Amino acid sequence: MNTRDYLDGNSFDGYKFFGAHKKEKGYIFRLLAPKADEVYLLGDFNNWEKSPMRKYATGVFSLSIDGAKEGDSYQYLIVNGEREVKKIDPFAKAIIYEEKSCLIVDESYKFKYKKKEAIPKNILQIHLGSLFKDKGKSEKEVFDAIIKHAKNNSYSSILLMPVNEYQNYKSLGYSSLNLFSYSRRYGKLTSLKRFIDLAHKANIQIIIEMDISEFDPDIYGLKDFDGNNLYNYPYEDILYNYFGQINFDITEGSCKSYIKSAIDYYLSDYKVDGIYFSSIENSIFWQGDDSRGVNKEWIEFIKDINTYIKAKKALALASFNGTYDMNLGFSEVFDNRSKTLINMMKDQPIRRDDYKKYINDLIRNENSDEILGFSYVDSYQNEANMPMKMYGNDNKFAQLKALYTFLYTLKNPKMLFMGDDSGNLKTFSAFDTFDFENIGEKIEGINDFYKEIVSLWTSQKTLSDSSSEVELLDSEGHSLYAYKKKIGKTMSLVVVNFTDIAYEIKSPYDLSEIFNTEDLKFGGDGNINGTLDRGDLIKIKGFSACVFNIRQSK
Repeated sequence: MNTRDYLDGNSFDGYKFFGAHKKEKGYIFRLLAPKADEVYLLGDFNNWEKSPMRKYATGVFSLSIDGAKEGDSYQYLIVNGEREVKKIDPFAKAIIYEEKSCLIVDESYKFKYKKKEAIPKNILQIHLGSLFKDKGKSEKEVFDAIIKHAKNNSYSSILLMPVNEYQNYKSLGYSSLNLFSYSRRYGKLTSLKRFIDLAHKANIQIIIEMDISEFDPDIYGLKDFDGNNLYNYPYEDILYNYFGQINFDITEGSCKSYIKSAIDYYLSDYKVDGIYFSSIENSIFWQGDDSRGVNKEWIEFIKDINTYIKAKKALALASFNGTYDMNLGFSEVFDNRSKTLINMMKDQPIRRDDYKKYINDLIRNENSDEILGFSYVDSYQNEANMPMKMYGNDNKFAQLKALYTFLYTLKNPKMLFMGDDSGNLKTFSAFDTFDFENIGEKIEGINDFYKEIVSLWTSQKTLSDSSSEVELLDSEGHSLYAYKKKIGKTMSLVVVNFTDIAYEIKSPYDLSEIFNTEDLKFGGDGNINGTLDRGDLIKIKGFSACVFNIRQSK
């Protein structure tokens, strides 16, 4: 690593230099603290006595400890005038957050399988915390269950919510103590690497979520690190965000390099296929509030890191709370427009036609760069997950089938949170245990239906291929939508009914039905259409959907 590049904000490899690194004998510890007068190293290896570190002109402190070994914990004591404060290593790979100390861990793992260079089509979002609450399962069993479920449900990619160490369990990892630590709640770092390797063997991508806009305000962490503002803004009005966390200040070159280095660490050491930046609006706008204007420094920084990620043949993804209409170089963006779909399905069927403009826009403007679907937020907001959000006490299964059919007949890439593909009726909580193989409260048949609709979506290029074209047809029905999808001479027709009114509409084509939510195997009433000629009536029951191949005229 070039120290000058790091200080200037141009380094992606700071993790190779800073932190605790194994030597032939013991470990060498390096820390950047340019404003500190003195830094001392304390740990198990010196009985927590103060060992002074050598300071260099660049602001780097360094010390070799021959007796340091894997499993030892340590802290830094930073002295600036009369101020003395103990700090966690910003580059520590493991943190004992209860003790505000770091842990030297084994990172060694030899990967056998290559990364997957492809654009994600179907993403499964995972919160490791609720999976690891099952103390009856080993780390291996937990990770293997994720891969098994992803494979059985045709997911192309697994998105892991932040894996870095954090204190407040309710934060789900979005308020990190540092960007390099792997949470000890989720087992050993080497177990995660094994999981990534086996996912690649199963032809599944692994994407890591990072929150690069904020960090934990704990005084033992990055805040006021060396008596100065190495990672945070010096101004009180932008020091904290609206959630009480500290904003990263990338006007500091060293802070830029810190974030860049964390990105490369995941790409290079974990061999992940992409980085997913959460709530990117919190970086784009001052305090995440568009009324306060665009933060131009962050705009350029995001473009810079996205260019780097793509140069590494990896994916740069993001979530955006609103409608994303910028060009910052992301591979794909989850822009949360799907929340309007949820609002529609929560509404009375008679009022769902009020959403027609929104639905029509989704159909006409389907975009293979914009991820549609439902994230973890949709599985706990208002204390109701996806199946429970369907209107009323009856027909929840039918409404969910119609919603998923609509979603999986648009070519946009998709994302679902764990459990939402299985009809899970239990509201997600970070404090509860989740088990893929034992979802006690669920709507029976949803998972079988989900597998079928995803299989249809992936096999029918008219529905999923980025080159497919769409034509919205005039269905003349209340909350009834019909649209034609085609690639060349191959064409499909989709009809979706979001209301409880049954319709019969005259077919403009010769049709062969290939999917109907009312199929008996999906728990429907068996009222399906089969083969129809032009002019025949398409029967579409309330809260149902069907897909046809359009037969060519002879």
